[in-house]
Amino acid sequence: MKVGILSFQGSFLDHSKSVSEIGFHPLLIKQSKDLDSIDALILPGGESTAMKKINDFSGLLGNVDEIIKDGTPTLTTCAGTILLAKEVIDGDETIPNIDIEVIRNAYGRQAESFEGSVKFFENEDIYCFIRAPKITKILSDEVNIIAEHNDDIVGTSQKNVVALTFHPELNNDDYYLNWLYDFIQEGKNVRSL
Repeated sequence: MKVGILSFQGSFLDHSKSVSEIGFHPLLIKQSKDLDSIDALILPGGESTAMKKINDFSGLLGNVDEIIKDGTPTLTTCAGTILLAKEVIDGDETIPNIDIEVIRNAYGRQAESFEGSVKFFENEDIYCFIRAPKITKILSDEVNIIAEHNDDIVGTSQKNVVALTFHPELNNDDYYLNWLYDFIQEGKNVRSL
């Protein structure tokens, strides 16, 4: 199976390693033609403003929006989650595909990045938060909460989209890799019901 990873900037190489580790083929997405034969999609962490500026030249996110709406299993982390959020408190919506409200850099600047305990489905582990957004509101009954850090919502799912504010690709623990395999293979929000 081919997993497309948006490769404007950010942690796309780390996601590529995760995809390879579970036996799938990572495909770095830089232009629309790269989307033609993918089975799943990952929008990585990085800098959402930079991604939007790069998109001004490529126009790629319009095509990304279409394949997400067509049902392609899509995982977002950090900045990728900002791109797909329906409402962004301190910014503009980009390609809204999940009914959540987020605040960019909610935990502070780069120096305030941290590792923290996250309950991700039935597993609890330590994950990285790098200038992470915070999910501040669920805007639809279709959204499921799938991950929490203390009292903060840090992961949600809706239809074919899983949106995380942390970076599981930096840990690549067994639980995450097994979940990722199932999510890509089954094409739905596994263990979210």
